[in-house]
Amino acid sequence: MVAKIFWGEASRTSEPEILGKVDEIAKVHSSVKGHIPELLWHYKFTNSTSAIREALSVPDPTTGSRILYILVFRKLKPITELYGRELFDVWYQCILCTCHLTLWKEGVYHRDVSPGNLMWYWQDGKRIGILNDYDLSSLADVTGSRGNECIGTIPFMAIDLLSATGQRGEVKHLYRHDLESFMWCFAWISLKGVRLFQGLRPVDEWATLDARACAVEKFFFQGHIEVPAHLHKDKLMWKFLVDCFHVLNTHSFNRVTQLYRSMVEGDKPTNSEESESESDIDGFLLSFKNTESWAALSKPSQ
Repeated sequence: MVAKIFWGEASRTSEPEILGKVDEIAKVHSSVKGHIPELLWHYKFTNSTSAIREALSVPDPTTGSRILYILVFRKLKPITELYGRELFDVWYQCILCTCHLTLWKEGVYHRDVSPGNLMWYWQDGKRIGILNDYDLSSLADVTGSRGNECIGTIPFMAIDLLSATGQRGEVKHLYRHDLESFMWCFAWISLKGVRLFQGLRPVDEWATLDARACAVEKFFFQGHIEVPAHLHKDKLMWKFLVDCFHVLNTHSFNRVTQLYRSMVEGDKPTNSEESESESDIDGFLLSFKNTESWAALSKPSQ
């Protein structure tokens, strides 16, 4: 078992409540069952930080108020200890069986995909992938949330969300943003054994930059991938990385082209107005699954 102790925002839906919704979905959808965190026990303290702020005569004491939670989970293994096909298999399960597909379509939005939240465990001799940590997640049917709050772990956030408008909460957090985070996570993890000058990994610097600077570095990496291919030991994994970022580039180019065309026609769309249908969700994921490298990695190993 492992305990998670944290100060959650009082205004947000609590993680135990969200996990309760996730558990309900798992009872209906077999693709989710077994791929969700197992919450064994939890406790919510009644006193919030607003009481302390009020006692200290801090202006607007309820703004940003937090409550202490204690959650106890079944202990899981980190995805960062995996490599090659084993890494791909667990990573792929996290996308299909949890947040990215069924849960997202059912109105549970994770919105903080990072390597530390991708976990797994053994069951009947197989690795079972789990997308963990729902304290920053949101529910579609909860009123008052626009889904534009700037949350996430900077090195793995979608480039759109790292922009100035994204950091101001003017970009709606969509499914494609979380799926892009999965791609950045895969690059981060799979390149952990690749060393460049001074022993640095090509992505180490992302963790030291602010949002705007990180966006610039990631945008350049996405378009160029300046890691010499011969430094990557697994050629298929290298090809998969290249294919994934080619897909991201293509979608980004298409969105910009559509935006320019709208402006020429006299419309003034903004990113905050962007929405997506279930077909958009399926189509975006399918564009990755249709690559040759994804198909090759999905085949059972001989």
